[in-house]
Amino acid sequence: MAQQLRWGEEIPADLNDARRRLLDAAEACFAQFGVAKTTVEDVAAKAKVSRATVYRYFDGRDEVLLGVLLREAGRFLGKLDKRIKREADFATAIADGVLFTVAAVRADPHLALLFAPDAAGITSEIAGASEALFEYNADFLRPRLEQARASGDLRPGLDIEEAAEWILRTVLSLLSVKGPVVRSESASRRFLMTFLIPALVADPPAVTPRPRRRTTPLR
Repeated sequence: MAQQLRWGEEIPADLNDARRRLLDAAEACFAQFGVAKTTVEDVAAKAKVSRATVYRYFDGRDEVLLGVLLREAGRFLGKLDKRIKREADFATAIADGVLFTVAAVRADPHLALLFAPDAAGITSEIAGASEALFEYNADFLRPRLEQARASGDLRPGLDIEEAAEWILRTVLSLLSVKGPVVRSESASRRFLMTFLIPALVADPPAVTPRPRRRTTPLR
């Protein structure tokens, strides 16, 4: 029994390795039991350590959960980076990045917990979740916005941090408020090009006007 409470057959190489293995165990528990029902005891059992060992590396269940979600976000940002690099211009890259993020979050339950906590009522209870999300967003966007400023693509006078915040707030709004209009992907891109991109881009591309809806005259 003692051996089962000491990481199984292989002791972690260092602090980061120990935390990684506990996060791996937590992720496996989330898949098996669901996020809401996973306990510290479940994570400890899956990692083959004592409950006290989990608390040695994390303050509690919420911090373990946040660690898993932020790690998932980090993986996603790697995919997002590859996606936006396909675009030749700054405006299209931003719009496509927002649409790609919204679609990915809706398809990934872990990302949904981080970006749209109201969907589960869990992440809103985790201290520092929103701050961590904004920091991740800023760290990812900052070099890209600075590059756009250097090339003259960013609208003059913009604060980099506020520009990054505005992009994330756009994503959060699209995720949390589905109505009143449900748009196709092409219509969503036109919507972003009309309202988000002019706030960020020095010379935004022209946007095709939205088709006028037919109305029936009153009789």
